Amino acid sequence: MNDLTEETEKMLLVLLRNGDTGAFDQLFRKYSPKLFRFALSLLKSDDDAREIVQETFFRIWNRRQEIAPDKSFKSFVFTISYNLMIDQLRLRLKDQEYRRFLSENFEIGQERLSVTIDYDTLCSQIEQAVEELPDRRKAIFTLSRNAGMSHREIAEKMGVSVKTVENQINLSLKHIRMRLGKDFLPALLLLSLFS
Repeated sequence: MNDLTEETEKMLLVLLRNGDTGAFDQLFRKYSPKLFRFALSLLKSDDDAREIVQETFFRIWNRRQEIAPDKSFKSFVFTISYNLMIDQLRLRLKDQEYRRFLSENFEIGQERLSVTIDYDTLCSQIEQAVEELPDRRKAIFTLSRNAGMSHREIAEKMGVSVKTVENQINLSLKHIRMRLGKDFLPALLLLSLFS
């Protein structure tokens, strides 16, 4: 796993804005595996998932001057990749079987996908769902998602097994998904990319 501290990531963003390919590579290594896994789970195609990853980072490179190191890079990646996936899903709506899959799993209209996304609002909804978790589960989830600790590190810190940590995180994610309802494609992307 390619864990970067917040300070390191900000430094990489400054370098990226100046065209540093090494900084770009480090950010790519951090975000691309999760983005690929999510795109694959949704699009069910290795080629389409790879294309989403490549196009996301192609656009990041081309728009690197727009990156504000003091702002959330996650939001930047999230917005680009979300829009690309929505575009891909719109293309897929031509396929009757895939249309049925989407209508069963997401609240998406037959003619077009119409989801309005606001990163800050979505983060707020997720935070609200996290606040509803039992104390120990919330502590484990927060150490994993906000502090970036590994399951093993959390287990040692809290005096529980790694399996307990995994179970508590899975239960947390299940609660968040349930709390956000069926129309949770943006939240699913956010949780996949940044968890």
